[in-house]
Amino acid sequence: MDGSKQGSAGKNGLSRRAFLEGGALTASVMALGAGLAGMAGCSNGASSSSGTTKEGTPSAEVGAGGSATGTPYEVYETDICIIGGGLAGIQAAMEAFDQGKNVIIVEKGPHGFGGVAGYNWDQFINFTRDDLPWDESGDFVLNELTNKKIAKATYEGWNHEQRNLLLNNSRLDNDLYQRDPETGEIQPLFDLPTLYGIYRGFPRHMLDKLGATGLKILDHTLASDVVVQDGTCTGVMGIHIPTGTFRVIRAKSTVCCTGASCWMYGWNTVAPMSINSPDNTGDIDAAAFRHGCALEGSEFFQNDLINIEPKGIAASFVSGIGADSGCCEYICDAEGNYFFKGMDYTTLNKITFTQAIAKCISEGHGTENGGVYVDFSTPEAFASIGETYIRNIELWKDVFGIDVEGIKLECGLEAYEHGGNPVVDETLMVEGLPGLFHARGGGYCGSQGGSSVNVAARNGAYATKKAIEYAEGVSLPPLDNDVVMAEYGRVYGLFDRSGGKRPQEIRRAIQMACYDACQPDRETSRMQAGIDELARIRKEDMPSMTLGDDSRVYNTDWKCAIENYNLLDIAEASAKAALFREETRGHMFRSEFPEQDDENWLCNVIEYYNDGDITCEKKAVVELDS
Repeated sequence: MDGSKQGSAGKNGLSRRAFLEGGALTASVMALGAGLAGMAGCSNGASSSSGTTKEGTPSAEVGAGGSATGTPYEVYETDICIIGGGLAGIQAAMEAFDQGKNVIIVEKGPHGFGGVAGYNWDQFINFTRDDLPWDESGDFVLNELTNKKIAKATYEGWNHEQRNLLLNNSRLDNDLYQRDPETGEIQPLFDLPTLYGIYRGFPRHMLDKLGATGLKILDHTLASDVVVQDGTCTGVMGIHIPTGTFRVIRAKSTVCCTGASCWMYGWNTVAPMSINSPDNTGDIDAAAFRHGCALEGSEFFQNDLINIEPKGIAASFVSGIGADSGCCEYICDAEGNYFFKGMDYTTLNKITFTQAIAKCISEGHGTENGGVYVDFSTPEAFASIGETYIRNIELWKDVFGIDVEGIKLECGLEAYEHGGNPVVDETLMVEGLPGLFHARGGGYCGSQGGSSVNVAARNGAYATKKAIEYAEGVSLPPLDNDVVMAEYGRVYGLFDRSGGKRPQEIRRAIQMACYDACQPDRETSRMQAGIDELARIRKEDMPSMTLGDDSRVYNTDWKCAIENYNLLDIAEASAKAALFREETRGHMFRSEFPEQDDENWLCNVIEYYNDGDITCEKKAVVELDS
């Protein structure tokens, strides 16, 4: 076991050194399972055979039926476990920390590369508004499928001390503020009194700077499943990617803050047709799904326009050039028709923007590669390019020798948010799995297909408030070793296969099939072909998926293989829900059903999982009090 990642406890509790190194552990890291020493996965990260912790004192306790000799996994205990270290996860952690709770954040990415800013989205701004009532601010106007009670409760309960802490940390080591070159004084980068947060900064800086003794962050840890005992979620488990050590994080309540899971959507040569992080593979959503929890809103994505030519460039939001609903006057079809020019942009929202482009492509007016053009051939058009994409103009010139000024750039619709998550109640607790809370919640954004960054922050804090309330009356049961070893065997059993396809090849196939079914231009036969391909992958490719590396240490094949199961479940649920909804709604256009049909389809689509079989059904929209 990596000594830097564990606490040390004797009869008198945690030592001072261990407390400083791992203050979130309410016990120590506990070694379990003596008789399993010979099993696969006893990696370099496992504890020593002496069963001692870093300082040589006896470990706090031994799991059921075992001693500390040759243990195959390690256990952490805490009050609140937060999965994901991005914007929602950081807000969630700050809420728990503010209430004096021990917290562990499980972050799949390495330090500095997880969460919303981890994939170089350096235009990131985290903000809230306190000058407008919640129901009058544009930030809080949600669609007909939104749980408005949650929005109101979270906004009215916002913790201003947390927001001031955000502000202070942004002053210290981010550039929301800048120094006046003449006076040397610190001044706002923007004159916006209601802007709080960090600009061009990684949100983890806030927590790292705190050095909080009640907080521990387990970076580079892939949560492969939730721990479920007696129908209740009591934490998560998975692998520490650099060492291959199996970890169990036990918590009175668990908050999922893993963001959108749209990495299963499409591929363009070396570039995904999605701006999401490669680490966003729907791990906890899929785990809850397999444990019997329903998913909701999986058919809905949010989309923008990004270059698909020239090929070979990573054509995603962070490094590509395209257009969105705020800079679309110079978008044209293959015949040169500018179908947004001269329109009233106050009537153009993101949904109608995407639908108009999808309709154009569906009717045969798109480019050969299934996109449209953004025309930068005139100075006026070039001057209108969105601020988001300006940063890449010089980059393209310097690195690739490509100058977009004066050309028509071929662009396609990429996904940047996805709505499919477990169904939750008004406390954001997952229905059917007490103890697991979800910051996004299935159906929360309905046809919008996903939340904005400010909604993610707000919901992270709200979910944690409710998770803390739930945890007050909870005590953790003894750990069921059989539950852990079932997942342990599944994950390490992936090393025992041979003769099949590599995980990366299967992942590409999943992404392409899901794109066929879920791209905004949705045509029934193509959607069905995508669903059939996903079913074939599940039946033929997944059982024999073979790793090209048998090491437990930083094995990207292994990580990809574990994620593929989650990716496939979310992709198939999304594809089947998309086919099931026979209308045009949200960021989708169905040529066979070109109109929005409120009479038959003003509803949520719910997906259920039964041993690999995914089915869909309608669920009525609940009318809520304002």
